[in-house]
Amino acid sequence: MKKITNGKIFALCLGDFARGLINGIITTYLLTFFIPTNSNTTLPQFFMKAALTMAIIRGIGTVIDAVTDPWVASLSDNSKAKSGRRISFMRWSAIPYGLFCLLIFFPPMAGSSVINAIWVGVMLALYYLPYSALQAEVVAEPRKRVFLYSVVSLLYVVSSAMVFCTSMIKSILMKNGIEEIWALRIPFIVFCVLGGIAALIPAFVIKEKDYVEPKEYHQSIWDALKATVSYPNFAIITVGYLIMWIAFTFFNTAEVYYITNLLNLGDEWVTYVSVISIGVGIMTYPLVNILARKVGKKPLLLGACITYVLLYCAIFNYNLVINAIGAKPFAILIGLVIAMPIAITNIIPSSIFADLAQYDSIKTGQNRAGMFFAARNFANKMCQAIVVIACSLLLGKGADGTGAATSAGVRNTALVAMIFVAISVVVYIFYNDKEIAAAIKAHNEAQETENKNA
Repeated sequence: MKKITNGKIFALCLGDFARGLINGIITTYLLTFFIPTNSNTTLPQFFMKAALTMAIIRGIGTVIDAVTDPWVASLSDNSKAKSGRRISFMRWSAIPYGLFCLLIFFPPMAGSSVINAIWVGVMLALYYLPYSALQAEVVAEPRKRVFLYSVVSLLYVVSSAMVFCTSMIKSILMKNGIEEIWALRIPFIVFCVLGGIAALIPAFVIKEKDYVEPKEYHQSIWDALKATVSYPNFAIITVGYLIMWIAFTFFNTAEVYYITNLLNLGDEWVTYVSVISIGVGIMTYPLVNILARKVGKKPLLLGACITYVLLYCAIFNYNLVINAIGAKPFAILIGLVIAMPIAITNIIPSSIFADLAQYDSIKTGQNRAGMFFAARNFANKMCQAIVVIACSLLLGKGADGTGAATSAGVRNTALVAMIFVAISVVVYIFYNDKEIAAAIKAHNEAQETENKNA
């Protein structure tokens, strides 16, 4: 098998550029589009009791994901396509991924209607992009995986930063006479088109069979799921990942509210905070790579989670912080503090899941990477659903009937997030990363010796 070049790694990671654009739209603007940040909005009300309706939609969507993610992963693991078992799925999913995301924001009925709620629910359930398993397979060396997922994170956060510019673009368009709904839809259209193109490129540039040894694999979806979750380390990291990403997704989902509602700053400050956090975060990537080699991946995750606890505590007590340093310095501080945890949580967990998939392949002789990453993706989608449901219910606490978010509700999202991320610290303590790293190192060294002697 060939060793993948850095150029090909970059091409493969364009799928995550697409993921940052598409998922960023959903995570950051789904609620603000359907649940207004204030009573002055001109956005139409697409369904009654928006907060409760959105919670129900996301709950149903999670059930659908619980079935479809492992099902697609099983089809991929068992695929015998000539182009490769991952590539064929990547090619078919690229265009629908962007299209279904965009259609979420184009409900068919002009006014409040149950049809709109059904439409949003169906479109949310249909967008899907299977890239993670192939990334885990083409890079076999754990240290290079940290580099791989650094590139993944870099492209992801850059595209996420582009999405956060939506608030600024919206303000500019509205000042030029564009109505609010189209001031949001126009950047969404641009981002979805770019996302679709970015997702297509690796699907046709990467030759899967150059880098991945084909292995016979025949296992039912239920047997595969049972085997996947049987590893204690995998169960621990999945639960910790789910809980940690609940807190991280709370930040993405509620950031607009934190800046505009609690700090009472303009929409442009959402962009400023995002640029600060992503820019500083990118500068910490070399440090994250160095620390991962020196101290291991587990301590980095624990440090990131503890930082989240402190940040959410500050947001929950925002009045004290504002009185001490002011609203604008607090916004800048949020961007600075969240920077390195963003880098860590985007790089390290994906690398750990890839390690676990390889460890499983070493122990069993079977390649079930698709199922491993389906379980991870399900955890990711589950946390998004939990956050959207929780945020939907919390944001409207004490609402006066306008449907707008309240300061009390926004503040409580920070409290809930703080509790979740504190729990993740406890869960991660039980993860044994040394066992996994030692097994992979021994396997790779044995293979190198075998290749030299051949």
